[in-house]
Amino acid sequence: MQNDGKAGGVHRPSAELAIHSPLARLPVILLQVHDKAAQQLKSQLQVLFDNADATLFDMADKARSDAEQSLFFEAMRDVRLKRKNIERSFLERLLYAFIRLTRADVSDSTLLMATPAQGVFSLLGNDLERAQSINAMVAQVLIRDQLALCHLSARLTTLSRVALNEQNNPLGPAMLCEYFLQAERDQGMELKVKLIMLQLFEKYLLSHTEQLYADANQLLIATGVLPDLSSATSCCSPKHTDDTRELPAQSEYASNLVGLLFEYIGGDRNLSTPLKKLIGQLQQPMLKIAQLDQNFFSCDSHPARRLLNVIAAAAIGWDSSVDCASDPLHLQISHVVQQLAGYSGHHPGLLESLLHEFLMFTQAEQEQVELFEQHIRKDERALSRQMQAIRPWLAPSLPMAVFDEQDHLGLLLVSQLRIGTWIDQQDGLHLRCKLIVIVEPEGRYVFANRSGIKTLEINRADLIRQLRCGTILLLDDSLLFDRALASVIDSLG
Repeated sequence: MQNDGKAGGVHRPSAELAIHSPLARLPVILLQVHDKAAQQLKSQLQVLFDNADATLFDMADKARSDAEQSLFFEAMRDVRLKRKNIERSFLERLLYAFIRLTRADVSDSTLLMATPAQGVFSLLGNDLERAQSINAMVAQVLIRDQLALCHLSARLTTLSRVALNEQNNPLGPAMLCEYFLQAERDQGMELKVKLIMLQLFEKYLLSHTEQLYADANQLLIATGVLPDLSSATSCCSPKHTDDTRELPAQSEYASNLVGLLFEYIGGDRNLSTPLKKLIGQLQQPMLKIAQLDQNFFSCDSHPARRLLNVIAAAAIGWDSSVDCASDPLHLQISHVVQQLAGYSGHHPGLLESLLHEFLMFTQAEQEQVELFEQHIRKDERALSRQMQAIRPWLAPSLPMAVFDEQDHLGLLLVSQLRIGTWIDQQDGLHLRCKLIVIVEPEGRYVFANRSGIKTLEINRADLIRQLRCGTILLLDDSLLFDRALASVIDSLG
C-alpha cells in the first residue's frame, strides 16, 4: 500500500532502525561524523523549506493560467503540511545509511543494491527532466568536491565493513539526492512540485557540500583516521601495477579500448569539427594515462575523464562560425592540449591543475553568457505581454487538429526540448544554438548561440516540421567520455 503522506503512516526505515540497528552499535567516531553532518543538513533543509514558500508564491504570482496558479497555491499548502515528515524521513535515511556501514549482515553487494548508481535516477518515475536535473546536480558536486569526497570515502572505509566510493558514501551527492527523492515520494508530492523542490535542494543543500565534507574529514583526522591522506593516495588516485609481467597485456588492452573510444569520438555528430580535431590530439596522452592508471576506465571522477567531459560540454556550441585564431575558448582548449602533448602519466597534479584552471575559465565565461540570456528572456516575455494586450485572442501557433501522421515524429522531438537543449541547423552553415525561452501562448521558441546572442526564433509548427525533416537536429550534451565508453562496451558485448 502506497504511503499517502498522512500523519501516522508507517515509515519502514525508522521501523527497521528501532528493531535491528540500535545507535549503541555505531562506533563513537562514526556516530560523531553522522551527528555533525545531520546537524548541518537539518539546518540546510529548514532553510530550504523556509524559502520554498516564497518561491512557490512568486511562481503563483507569475502563473500563466488560473489552473497553474491554483497548482502553486496548493503546492504551498502541501509543502507546509509535509515539510516535517520530509525532513524526518530524510534524516532517518541518512542515519540508516550510516548504521548499515557497520552491520555484519550487510555485504558490499547488498549495500550497493540500495545505492543509486550513476544514471539510476532516470528510473524514478520515468521522468526525463527530473533525471537530467538530478544527474547534473550530482555531477556538479563531483566536479567541485571530488578530492574531499574521495578522502572522506577512504577514511569512512576504514571504519566500515564495506568499501565506500563517491556513489555509496552516505554523505555523497548521489545518496543525499536519494534520501530527498524517497522522502518526497513517501509524501506523494506532485511531479512539478518535486522539480521545484529539487532546484531548491541543489541551491540550499548540495551547493554547501564543500563545508560538509571539510568538517567530516577534519573530525576524522582529529581522531587519527588516515591523517596523512593526500591526493596521491585518494580513492581516485592513480593505481600503478607493481608486476611488470602484467604491463604488456594491460598496455594492449588500454591501447585497444582508448583507440575505440577516440574512434567513437571522431564519428560523433554531436561534436563540431574544430573540437574533434583538438580532442583527437589528446588520444596519445589519454592512452599513456590509461596504461599506467587502472582507475582511468573505472573511476567516474578521474581528472582525465572529467577534463575531457568539461571540454566537450563547454564547446558543444561550436559551429562553422568559430574563429580558431581568436576564440578564447578555442585558445584555452589548445592550451590544455599543448600542456598534455608530452604528458608522461606520472604527474597527476598536472591533470587536477588543468581541470581547475579550465573550470574557472568556463565559469567566468558562462556567467557573462547567462546575463545576456536573461536579458533576452526578459525582452521576449515583455513582447509577449504587449502582443497579448493588443490581441488577447492570440492562439497557439499550431492547433492539434492540423497535425498529420508525419508531424507526430516532430511533435515527439519537440516534447524532448528543455531550456538549455542544443540544436544544430542543417541548412548549409550548420549553426548551433541553445533553447533559452519558450514563449506561450504564441508557441515561440527562442535560441541563442554560445555567446548568449539571439540567433533563431521559430514557431512550434515550423520547429516540429524541421525536426521531422532533419533540417534541425537535437544535440546530445551528456558526458562525452561516458557516452563513448557505453557505446564501446555495447559494441563489444
